[in-house]
Amino acid sequence: MKWIGSARAMLPALCLPAALAAAQAPPMPQQVQGDIAYASGGVGEDEREAMAAVRKDHNLLLTFARRGSGAYQPDVSLLVLDVAGRQILFFESVGPLFYARLAPGAYRIQASSRGKVMRQSLTLKAGAQRELYFYWDAEAERE
Repeated sequence: MKWIGSARAMLPALCLPAALAAAQAPPMPQQVQGDIAYASGGVGEDEREAMAAVRKDHNLLLTFARRGSGAYQPDVSLLVLDVAGRQILFFESVGPLFYARLAPGAYRIQASSRGKVMRQSLTLKAGAQRELYFYWDAEAERE
């Protein structure tokens, strides 16, 4: 039984390297297009953790996934338009998670992947977050 006590004493020391590595994981870089800050990623555990860390800094939270499995849909082209139809943001290929900080107002979001285009509208209110999900059918993966 003496070795159990020794093992318990060593447990924090054994866990320390993993905890330090997680704490030192680089945060998801904030980027800017015009005057809009955004972050995009989510491929792999490190990126998902980094995106979770910056989530609170954004008011528009988008997730791109496959219907049924919930697997992330990569390589999505994203277009954000204001209520007048003016382009606010455009990205050729974003990760499965996309977060942006937009001014309060009405927007239209267009997401396309592998030939399938989806649109959603939303209104962002001051101090509130909005989360939208875009789901692609499994057939879109085979195209």
